[in-house]
Amino acid sequence: TRNTRVFRVGEVGLDRGNGVSGPRLEPRVAARARGRGQAWSHSVGVRGRGLPAIEAKRSAKKRQERKLDKRDDVRDLHRLVEERKDAVEAAATYRAEPPAPPENPKEASERIERRLVTYRAALEKVGETKRNAQESDAWDPTRGYKPFEDVQDAVFDLDRRKTEVYEAYLEKAIALLCLAKNEPPVSLDTFDWIYEKNGARDGNNARTLSFMLAALCKHNVASGMVLVLKVAVECGVVGGIDKNIGKKAFAALSDLNEMGLLDEGEPE
Repeated sequence: TRNTRVFRVGEVGLDRGNGVSGPRLEPRVAARARGRGQAWSHSVGVRGRGLPAIEAKRSAKKRQERKLDKRDDVRDLHRLVEERKDAVEAAATYRAEPPAPPENPKEASERIERRLVTYRAALEKVGETKRNAQESDAWDPTRGYKPFEDVQDAVFDLDRRKTEVYEAYLEKAIALLCLAKNEPPVSLDTFDWIYEKNGARDGNNARTLSFMLAALCKHNVASGMVLVLKVAVECGVVGGIDKNIGKKAFAALSDLNEMGLLDEGEPE
Protein backbone atom coordinates (compact mmCIF):
# COMPACT_ATOMS: atom_id res chain seq x y z
CA THR A 1 0.00 0.00 0.00
CA ARG A 2 0.95 3.66 -0.15
CA ASN A 3 2.00 3.79 3.54
CA THR A 4 3.97 0.53 3.51
CA ARG A 5 7.57 1.03 4.63
CA VAL A 6 10.36 -1.14 3.27
CA PHE A 7 13.07 -2.31 5.66
CA ARG A 8 16.41 -4.04 5.25
CA VAL A 9 18.05 -6.42 7.64
CA GLY A 10 20.79 -4.70 9.64
CA GLU A 11 23.07 -5.77 12.44
CA VAL A 12 21.82 -8.10 15.12
CA GLY A 13 20.63 -6.23 18.19
CA LEU A 14 17.67 -5.10 20.19
CA ASP A 15 14.75 -3.71 18.21
CA ARG A 16 13.68 -0.77 20.31
CA GLY A 17 10.30 -0.67 18.63
CA ASN A 18 8.95 -3.84 20.26
CA GLY A 19 11.64 -4.87 22.75
CA VAL A 20 12.31 -8.12 20.92
CA SER A 21 15.88 -9.30 20.47
CA GLY A 22 16.71 -10.23 16.90
CA PRO A 23 17.57 -8.72 13.52
CA ARG A 24 17.16 -4.96 13.53
CA LEU A 25 15.19 -3.56 10.61
CA GLU A 26 16.37 -0.33 9.04
CA PRO A 27 14.36 1.93 6.68
CA ARG A 28 15.54 1.91 3.04
CA VAL A 29 16.05 5.69 3.06
CA ALA A 30 18.42 5.53 5.99
CA ALA A 31 20.31 2.65 4.40
CA ARG A 32 20.82 4.58 1.19
CA ALA A 33 21.97 7.67 3.06
CA ARG A 34 24.44 5.64 5.06
CA GLY A 35 25.68 4.01 1.86
CA ARG A 36 26.27 7.35 0.23
CA GLY A 37 28.17 8.51 3.28
CA GLN A 38 30.43 5.46 3.13
CA ALA A 39 31.03 5.93 -0.58
CA TRP A 40 31.96 9.56 -0.02
CA SER A 41 34.31 8.63 2.79
CA HIS A 42 36.13 6.14 0.58
CA SER A 43 36.36 8.63 -2.28
CA VAL A 44 38.00 11.41 -0.28
CA GLY A 45 40.05 9.18 1.95
CA VAL A 46 39.86 8.58 5.68
CA ARG A 47 43.02 9.05 7.69
CA GLY A 48 41.82 6.72 10.43
CA ARG A 49 41.91 3.81 7.95
CA GLY A 50 45.30 4.71 6.62
CA LEU A 51 44.01 6.05 3.26
CA PRO A 52 45.61 9.16 1.79
CA ALA A 53 43.47 12.31 1.66
CA ILE A 54 42.85 13.68 -1.84
CA GLU A 55 42.58 17.43 -2.15
CA ALA A 56 41.42 19.06 -5.44
CA LYS A 57 43.33 22.31 -5.66
CA ARG A 58 44.33 24.49 -8.59
CA SER A 59 47.70 26.07 -8.58
CA ALA A 60 47.93 29.84 -8.41
CA LYS A 61 49.10 29.86 -12.03
CA LYS A 62 46.06 27.89 -13.21
CA ARG A 63 43.69 30.12 -11.27
CA GLN A 64 45.26 33.21 -12.81
CA GLU A 65 45.03 31.74 -16.31
CA ARG A 66 41.36 30.88 -15.81
CA LYS A 67 40.66 34.36 -14.50
CA LEU A 68 42.34 35.95 -17.54
CA ASP A 69 40.42 33.66 -19.92
CA LYS A 70 37.11 34.70 -18.39
CA ARG A 71 38.10 38.36 -18.61
CA ASP A 72 38.96 37.93 -22.31
CA ASP A 73 35.61 36.23 -22.94
CA VAL A 74 33.75 39.14 -21.35
CA ARG A 75 35.73 41.65 -23.39
CA ASP A 76 35.00 39.75 -26.61
CA LEU A 77 31.30 39.72 -25.78
CA HIS A 78 31.27 43.48 -25.13
CA ARG A 79 33.14 44.06 -28.38
CA LEU A 80 30.61 42.03 -30.38
CA VAL A 81 27.73 43.93 -28.78
CA GLU A 82 29.32 47.27 -29.67
CA GLU A 83 30.03 46.14 -33.24
CA ARG A 84 26.42 45.04 -33.72
CA LYS A 85 25.17 48.33 -32.28
CA ASP A 86 27.43 50.31 -34.62
CA ALA A 87 26.23 48.25 -37.60
CA VAL A 88 22.58 48.97 -36.76
CA GLU A 89 23.28 52.70 -36.38
CA ALA A 90 25.23 52.76 -39.65
CA ALA A 91 22.40 51.02 -41.49
CA ALA A 92 19.90 53.51 -40.07
CA THR A 93 21.93 56.51 -41.23
CA TYR A 94 23.12 55.05 -44.54
CA ARG A 95 22.25 57.09 -47.63
CA ALA A 96 22.93 55.50 -50.99
CA GLU A 97 24.30 57.67 -53.74
CA PRO A 98 21.31 58.85 -55.81
CA PRO A 99 21.33 57.98 -59.52
CA ALA A 100 21.45 60.70 -62.12
CA PRO A 101 17.94 62.15 -62.57
CA PRO A 102 16.21 61.88 -65.96
CA GLU A 103 16.82 64.92 -68.15
CA ASN A 104 13.17 65.31 -69.09
CA PRO A 105 9.79 63.55 -68.72
CA LYS A 106 10.38 61.52 -71.88
CA GLU A 107 13.59 60.04 -70.53
CA ALA A 108 11.78 59.40 -67.24
CA SER A 109 9.07 57.44 -69.11
CA GLU A 110 11.73 55.36 -70.84
CA ARG A 111 13.33 54.61 -67.47
CA ILE A 112 9.96 53.44 -66.17
CA GLU A 113 9.54 51.06 -69.12
CA ARG A 114 13.00 49.57 -68.64
CA ARG A 115 12.42 49.00 -64.96
CA LEU A 116 9.02 47.44 -65.59
CA VAL A 117 10.68 44.93 -67.92
CA THR A 118 13.22 44.09 -65.21
CA TYR A 119 10.46 43.79 -62.63
CA ARG A 120 8.44 41.37 -64.78
CA ALA A 121 11.56 39.22 -65.30
CA ALA A 122 12.13 39.13 -61.53
CA LEU A 123 8.50 38.16 -61.01
CA GLU A 124 8.86 35.23 -63.42
CA LYS A 125 12.05 34.20 -61.61
CA VAL A 126 10.19 34.00 -58.31
CA GLY A 127 7.52 31.78 -59.83
CA GLU A 128 10.14 29.51 -61.40
CA THR A 129 12.15 29.06 -58.20
CA LYS A 130 8.97 28.34 -56.23
CA ARG A 131 7.89 25.67 -58.70
CA ASN A 132 11.34 24.07 -58.55
CA ALA A 133 11.19 24.08 -54.76
CA GLN A 134 7.81 22.37 -54.70
CA GLU A 135 9.04 19.67 -57.10
CA SER A 136 12.24 18.96 -55.16
CA ASP A 137 12.68 16.09 -52.70
CA ALA A 138 13.40 18.57 -49.91
CA TRP A 139 9.97 20.19 -50.17
CA ASP A 140 8.09 20.25 -46.87
CA PRO A 141 4.69 22.01 -46.89
CA THR A 142 4.92 22.67 -43.17
CA ARG A 143 8.11 24.72 -43.64
CA GLY A 144 7.30 26.31 -46.98
CA TYR A 145 10.03 28.15 -48.87
CA LYS A 146 12.20 29.11 -45.90
CA PRO A 147 14.82 26.35 -46.45
CA PHE A 148 15.29 27.36 -50.11
CA GLU A 149 17.89 30.10 -50.43
CA ASP A 150 17.26 30.59 -54.16
CA VAL A 151 13.61 31.40 -53.45
CA GLN A 152 14.57 33.86 -50.73
CA ASP A 153 17.08 35.55 -53.05
CA ALA A 154 14.52 35.77 -55.86
CA VAL A 155 11.92 37.34 -53.57
CA PHE A 156 14.47 39.84 -52.25
CA ASP A 157 15.46 40.80 -55.80
CA LEU A 158 11.78 41.18 -56.78
CA ASP A 159 11.22 43.58 -53.90
CA ARG A 160 14.19 45.69 -54.99
CA ARG A 161 12.97 45.81 -58.59
CA LYS A 162 9.52 46.85 -57.45
CA THR A 163 11.01 49.67 -55.39
CA GLU A 164 12.99 50.82 -58.42
CA VAL A 165 9.76 51.02 -60.45
CA TYR A 166 8.12 53.22 -57.81
CA GLU A 167 11.19 55.42 -57.67
CA ALA A 168 11.01 55.81 -61.46
CA TYR A 169 7.39 56.97 -61.13
CA LEU A 170 8.42 59.58 -58.59
CA GLU A 171 11.38 60.65 -60.70
CA LYS A 172 9.01 61.31 -63.59
CA ALA A 173 6.79 63.37 -61.29
CA ILE A 174 9.78 65.49 -60.27
CA ALA A 175 10.87 65.78 -63.91
CA LEU A 176 7.43 67.21 -64.72
CA LEU A 177 7.78 69.60 -61.80
CA CYS A 178 11.19 70.80 -62.98
CA LEU A 179 9.80 71.30 -66.47
CA ALA A 180 6.91 73.38 -65.11
CA LYS A 181 9.32 75.49 -63.07
CA ASN A 182 11.80 75.71 -65.96
CA GLU A 183 14.58 74.42 -63.72
CA PRO A 184 17.28 71.79 -64.25
CA PRO A 185 16.37 68.21 -63.27
CA VAL A 186 16.93 67.06 -59.68
CA SER A 187 16.85 63.66 -58.01
CA LEU A 188 14.49 62.51 -55.30
CA ASP A 189 17.01 63.19 -52.53
CA THR A 190 16.19 66.88 -53.02
CA PHE A 191 13.02 66.05 -51.08
CA ASP A 192 15.00 63.95 -48.54
CA TRP A 193 14.13 60.65 -50.24
CA ILE A 194 16.65 57.88 -49.43
CA TYR A 195 17.40 55.40 -52.22
CA GLU A 196 17.81 51.66 -51.56
CA LYS A 197 15.86 51.91 -48.30
CA ASN A 198 12.63 49.96 -48.72
CA GLY A 199 11.09 52.59 -50.98
CA ALA A 200 7.95 54.39 -49.85
CA ARG A 201 7.40 51.81 -47.10
CA ASP A 202 10.24 53.40 -45.18
CA GLY A 203 8.87 55.90 -42.70
CA ASN A 204 11.17 58.72 -43.76
CA ASN A 205 10.48 58.18 -47.46
CA ALA A 206 6.73 58.07 -46.88
CA ARG A 207 7.01 61.45 -45.20
CA THR A 208 8.73 62.95 -48.26
CA LEU A 209 5.72 62.15 -50.44
CA SER A 210 3.92 65.05 -48.75
CA PHE A 211 6.73 67.41 -49.77
CA MET A 212 6.56 66.25 -53.39
CA LEU A 213 2.78 66.45 -53.48
CA ALA A 214 2.77 69.96 -52.03
CA ALA A 215 5.27 71.22 -54.63
CA LEU A 216 3.36 69.59 -57.50
CA CYS A 217 0.05 70.98 -56.24
CA LYS A 218 1.52 74.47 -55.94
CA HIS A 219 2.50 74.46 -59.63
CA ASN A 220 -0.63 72.59 -60.81
CA VAL A 221 1.32 69.60 -62.16
CA ALA A 222 -1.62 67.20 -62.34
CA SER A 223 0.24 64.26 -63.91
CA GLY A 224 2.91 64.50 -61.22
CA MET A 225 0.31 64.52 -58.44
CA VAL A 226 -1.29 61.40 -59.94
CA LEU A 227 2.07 59.58 -59.97
CA VAL A 228 2.82 60.43 -56.34
CA LEU A 229 -0.65 59.30 -55.24
CA LYS A 230 -0.27 56.12 -57.30
CA VAL A 231 2.90 55.23 -55.40
CA ALA A 232 1.28 56.09 -52.06
CA VAL A 233 -1.76 53.91 -52.77
CA GLU A 234 0.15 50.88 -54.08
CA CYS A 235 2.63 51.02 -51.18
CA GLY A 236 -0.15 51.46 -48.62
CA VAL A 237 1.18 54.71 -47.17
CA VAL A 238 -1.65 57.11 -48.02
CA GLY A 239 -2.17 57.62 -44.30
CA GLY A 240 1.37 59.01 -44.07
CA ILE A 241 0.58 61.94 -46.35
CA ASP A 242 -0.28 65.21 -44.67
CA LYS A 243 -4.08 65.46 -44.58
CA ASN A 244 -4.29 69.09 -45.66
CA ILE A 245 -1.92 68.52 -48.57
CA GLY A 246 -3.80 65.38 -49.57
CA LYS A 247 -7.18 67.13 -49.53
CA LYS A 248 -5.85 70.00 -51.60
CA ALA A 249 -4.37 67.64 -54.19
CA PHE A 250 -7.58 65.58 -54.44
CA ALA A 251 -9.66 68.74 -54.84
CA ALA A 252 -7.40 70.00 -57.63
CA LEU A 253 -7.48 66.67 -59.46
CA SER A 254 -11.26 66.45 -59.10
CA ASP A 255 -11.67 69.88 -60.68
CA LEU A 256 -9.37 68.97 -63.58
CA ASN A 257 -11.21 65.70 -64.08
CA GLU A 258 -14.57 67.48 -64.30
CA MET A 259 -13.10 69.76 -66.94
CA GLY A 260 -11.69 66.78 -68.84
CA LEU A 261 -8.12 67.99 -68.49
CA LEU A 262 -6.60 64.81 -67.09
CA ASP A 263 -4.75 62.46 -69.43
CA GLU A 264 -6.07 59.02 -70.30
CA GLY A 265 -5.88 56.65 -67.35
CA GLU A 266 -5.12 59.36 -64.80
CA PRO A 267 -8.63 59.58 -63.28
CA GLU A 268 -8.50 55.87 -62.45
